[in-house]
Amino acid sequence: MAAGIPRGVLDPDGRRAVVHDRHGTLIALDTETGTVLWRRGRRLRPCAVAGAAVVAVRLAGVPGGGPAEAHERDGPGPAGPVTAVVVDIEDGDERWESAPLRLPDWARPSLVDTPVFTLAAEVAAGGRAVVLRWAALDRYDGGAPPGPGSRAAAVRKASGAVRVDLSGPSPEVLPEAPGPVPEAVREAPDGAGPLPPDVLEAGRVGVRRVELAVRRGAAGDALVLRAVDPGAQAPAWEVVLDEGPRRAPLPPRP
Repeated sequence: MAAGIPRGVLDPDGRRAVVHDRHGTLIALDTETGTVLWRRGRRLRPCAVAGAAVVAVRLAGVPGGGPAEAHERDGPGPAGPVTAVVVDIEDGDERWESAPLRLPDWARPSLVDTPVFTLAAEVAAGGRAVVLRWAALDRYDGGAPPGPGSRAAAVRKASGAVRVDLSGPSPEVLPEAPGPVPEAVREAPDGAGPLPPDVLEAGRVGVRRVELAVRRGAAGDALVLRAVDPGAQAPAWEVVLDEGPRRAPLPPRP
């Protein structure tokens, strides 16, 4: 697996990461020590680090919930306007926010990729811009029959791309949208096979594995980000992203 960190993005040197909790608060971390450098904002999904800036999207109407809520199968319902936001990597201060991006009103964007919405980003123009690529799906989920047409007629698809220039809040819609972003494979980043049951995702920063995991407790559960060095018996560091009361176990993954 390529270098990366669950729930967030890395700077080019891999020394800092910006992740988010279930409310969309951005959390900047020192990847060596796990030290939290700052926490800022709400309803934000970090997309890329370019230069001294973090490019994120803000989702209106993202609900709260338990630690594993963002990993539910289809994400929330239509989230309302989605905007591009640029914040300073050093302190998390917001530089600017764009006008709403052009997404279908039926799209269901969320803070993480789901089967009905994916979002990817790539740094462009030598670090002066970021291209955001999205793909949305609206499918028939049962209930009343879809009508005279086939079930496939009840499925809508759309995709698009915008270029976010760090210098100002006017994203440029690109003329040719790419295809959907492929889904990630739930395997350990070192190729060691399936992840442990408590680990939802894993990435790699240098030789260190970084896991997004559920830590069970008597009073409640916590969603944690933890770094594990090769051959180590204990995490090098662990940061709590979300906490909540004990919930019923999630259904088995398909």
